[in-house]
Amino acid sequence: MIYQQRGIMIRQTNYSETSRIITILNEDGMSVPLMARGFNKPKSPFIVLRQGFREVLFTYNRFKGIGTLNEVDVVQQFKHVNNDFEVYSCAVYMMEMITKAIEDAPEDVTAEYYRLAVKGLELFEAGNSKYGVLSLIAIKMLKYYGAELNVDECAVCGNRNYRQFSHYSFKYHGVLCNNCLTDETTARSNLISNRVLYLAAYMKHVKIDDIESVKMSDENGRMLLKFIELIYDEYTGVFFKARKMVHME
Repeated sequence: MIYQQRGIMIRQTNYSETSRIITILNEDGMSVPLMARGFNKPKSPFIVLRQGFREVLFTYNRFKGIGTLNEVDVVQQFKHVNNDFEVYSCAVYMMEMITKAIEDAPEDVTAEYYRLAVKGLELFEAGNSKYGVLSLIAIKMLKYYGAELNVDECAVCGNRNYRQFSHYSFKYHGVLCNNCLTDETTARSNLISNRVLYLAAYMKHVKIDDIESVKMSDENGRMLLKFIELIYDEYTGVFFKARKMVHME
């Protein structure tokens, strides 16, 4: 059967001297392996896929197993993402979050994976806060790893005034306000600025299609990302290799 779908190449492996097996994330949120014959030849029509991220219209044949790639047409180039190492590192980290969720639960794939990937790349490309964009996608992906971000109200008293939030408790699995700080409640908690907690709550609730920009200082972006990574470490146990790339900067 012939398919024509938008997608992003997420993996490539040499198969022979001239050919490669590539894996794409398609618009249905599925990872699809494809044989790209002649990929390594100098005049290959697939040369645009060799490096970096692009949104591409893929035409391929597939019945079962590995399909055969026939044609590619670039939809979006993402030149800024591919030419800036720091932004590219964040994009790699983001894509690993998405692809690992697919690998861990291939029966639960959703088109949301693709929408998040494209939105993230578009926001990176537009020059938005790289740590902010990465944090946004990480927050949206949390539910697919079976975790939840509880930042809307104090876990002890229910106070919803974020200006009074100051800690995140792994004992109570939520934020703590200044009125509820005792030796007991602050056990297994981390000091987190109310600004970071506010940003996390906003990103949790905003619809991905409603986001046009993500603007914040690098300092706030880094603190937000580190907070979300704490949540992943505590509640998912998932290790992302690309995390080291981002924190080497």
